[in-house]
Amino acid sequence: MDIAYDGEDQEPAEFIGPLLPGSYIRIIPHPHSLDTTHKIIPIDLPHSEPEPETAAPAPLSNHDRSRHPPWFPFNSKADFEATEIAVSGLLPKHLANNLFSGASKTWNSASGTRVTIENTDQMEDFLAQARRYGVQFKTGQIFARYDGKTYDITFQYRDPWDWLTRLLEDETLGPHIMFNSVRKFYCEGTIEETWCERIIDEPNTADTWDKYESELPKRDEQNRAHCLLPLHFWLDEGLMTKRVTMHPMVLRAAFLPGKIRNASGNGGGVLIGYMLGIPDLGDPTDRKTKETIAFSRFKMKIYQRVLSVIFSSLKSKSWNGEPIECYDNQIRLFHPGFLIESMDGKEDAYFNACRAALANYPCTKCLVHKDDLHRLTAEFVMRTGAAMQSVVYRARNAATKGEKEEILKKHGLHDVDHFLWGFRFSDSHTASAYDVLHKDDVGKNGHHFWPLVLEVLETISGKGTFAKNMRKFARWPGLKHFNQVTTIHFSDGETFYHIMKCILPCIVQILPRNSVLVQCLRSYQRLRVMIGMTCMPESRLDRLATFIKDYEFWCSGISDEYGKNFNFPKQHATSHVIQDIRTKGTTNHFSTRPGEGFQQEAREAYNQTNFKDVVPQMTRIDENQESIARIRMAIDEYEKQRTLDEKEEDNIEESSNHSAITSASWRFGAPERITNSRAFTDILKALGHSIGDFDTMLRDFIAETFPGERITYEQHIQVRPFKCAHITYQSLEDWRGLRDIVRCNPSFHKQRRQDCVLFDSDAPGMSFARLSALIRCTLESKRQFDVALVQTFKPSKWRPNTNWAGCQVHEQTKEYSLLLMDYVIRGALLTPARGTTKERLHYLVDTIDADMFLRADKVTV
Repeated sequence: MDIAYDGEDQEPAEFIGPLLPGSYIRIIPHPHSLDTTHKIIPIDLPHSEPEPETAAPAPLSNHDRSRHPPWFPFNSKADFEATEIAVSGLLPKHLANNLFSGASKTWNSASGTRVTIENTDQMEDFLAQARRYGVQFKTGQIFARYDGKTYDITFQYRDPWDWLTRLLEDETLGPHIMFNSVRKFYCEGTIEETWCERIIDEPNTADTWDKYESELPKRDEQNRAHCLLPLHFWLDEGLMTKRVTMHPMVLRAAFLPGKIRNASGNGGGVLIGYMLGIPDLGDPTDRKTKETIAFSRFKMKIYQRVLSVIFSSLKSKSWNGEPIECYDNQIRLFHPGFLIESMDGKEDAYFNACRAALANYPCTKCLVHKDDLHRLTAEFVMRTGAAMQSVVYRARNAATKGEKEEILKKHGLHDVDHFLWGFRFSDSHTASAYDVLHKDDVGKNGHHFWPLVLEVLETISGKGTFAKNMRKFARWPGLKHFNQVTTIHFSDGETFYHIMKCILPCIVQILPRNSVLVQCLRSYQRLRVMIGMTCMPESRLDRLATFIKDYEFWCSGISDEYGKNFNFPKQHATSHVIQDIRTKGTTNHFSTRPGEGFQQEAREAYNQTNFKDVVPQMTRIDENQESIARIRMAIDEYEKQRTLDEKEEDNIEESSNHSAITSASWRFGAPERITNSRAFTDILKALGHSIGDFDTMLRDFIAETFPGERITYEQHIQVRPFKCAHITYQSLEDWRGLRDIVRCNPSFHKQRRQDCVLFDSDAPGMSFARLSALIRCTLESKRQFDVALVQTFKPSKWRPNTNWAGCQVHEQTKEYSLLLMDYVIRGALLTPARGTTKERLHYLVDTIDADMFLRADKVTV
């Protein structure tokens, strides 16, 4: 595969990293980058500890630290800490006054300072000073006419350019900023002879960023680099009370890595305001169609005009660029643009000035008719901002109102000017992104498949059996367990996703043979797991295309058998997911899930208001919380640095506090009392294991595994059992280190827990074993090794009523054996097969994570 940028003749690059045969990631910067060095990242390395989650770096304080302490503008650290409790704890005024009244008399902080604030009025004075160092809200105003009346509307918003400028000038964020797009490749072989495959993960590895950047000049007349400044916009409706809804708007910096921009803290998303909710003072059921369309158009005009005011500071800069001196002392010209837009269906329609889900052409990305929404592999004309603008202008020039309305209806549009039409690098339809939460977990899964499953089970009186099977489903860390799955109402997407992961083994024997519902659920399982992966090589995208085709086929079978209508927008959105990944990065970068935390914050802020004219109060609360968070991070950074300085002065090596990373891929935990191999047989039998002589088994194992050891009968073998193991492995999803915790515990939360593992063997396919004991053995020669007492699984020829794609059935053997921990690859989930008299049969649950799915799919493809 050609891994150079199209049309670019590049000089040989300097490679970073070892030039060794094997597997590696190759990163090629865009030709406009100041640093065009290709980077080589080896990935076929021995196991190491998993990479820690990247936390947002602490910010530089917005004041001169040589003149002010990190808790500035507060008089003391104690004053700040008391205020932090009042603000972060959402204390009402009377409780906050009680706090300050008592704290000013008794509170001494660890630094020896006292609380000097005596009441909330004094606290507000300090907060007012602190807010000046953040991006504060300002007031915007628009005018709109409807039904012969002119409405004067004001709203609160943050200037996005002020916020972006602070990010670009922040020295702690600077090293993390992605100034340019890159091409990323997975490679095998040597540098001279290499097989390469393009991979996509972060937005800067996808096509749109590269396309926009290539349209910019490389340098201006002053030799300053031009850079795209891509943005991620989120908006969603949230319930403050049962009757009050609000629409927080959040902006994220797509030029920062996902683990920073999707987290809280510095570099994370910022609340830029609340979209106005226009109350309907009339009765919608009394309106005629024309009146309904007119009112929707009125609301959409307000929506677009509000956004036009909020983002007005970015418009000219998107064309001309704005110079900013960055952390590396380089002045770059930044061109802001909207790369990603994450919303649910209704908000997505408003953002794109399109008609909603019931329109003849409801998709915001293409011109698909509502009767063709089930056709996932068909191709339709794609929308672009320029094309839709042309349609609106053509409609306005139509000879009659009827002709105008017909033009707009055929394109699913309202006669509304979109606020992005005057922007560069900002196409609202291209930016509209596939949201796994609303399109899948709450959408196709929660609103369509789950009700269908319950309805089908109801007709065959199978809901009780299904609930019982789910209750007995094997447990796995991070996987929800359901005791009453059919009688409890669920609303969150994560719960529906976890149900989908577990559903097949629990339902397959209840349904008739060769059930189309089982096949369709499996096709959706595979689709959903693949869509959610955080790294997408070209071959994986090709595999996803086959999953979509398979899913479409089985959905047609569901329609034939159960009369299910799949002509709904969330189903059709599946047809755009591959293109969205190619153009914007993997789906985790445009999920609405990270924005859900803002809904909780908005509800908490709402409850602190007097419920009258709430927006100014809520924005003030957000400013206070931002100020407190900024100062807290500055204090933490200050104290961390001070601790490091004290260690250095005392000549204490920082590395002495950390254990060295070894090549071992496991670590035992929860140790029990040391015994010997002969006594351990009785311990195992007391725990219910039907085992023979463990001592003889262990000695035979040692003789075969370590032939150099000469152990006599008189020599004792020290045995120390453990209750869990931490297994580190390299994920097939993105080649990063991951860790499973597997347990072997007779009473873990009052339940017996014997997890399973995947291990390396010469047998074809995948080899699994159930843990009966985790043991560290010490010989008199001082040799020490870790083993697991296991019962292995063997592939079974038994098949369930419906043999779904990739179905693996394994039978647990009765015999015990010892497995050297060196051969354990990772943990695995196998759950008993229900509805059969063969008690030792188990299904492999390959949906627990992307790595296990890829391992199983590779075997069964």
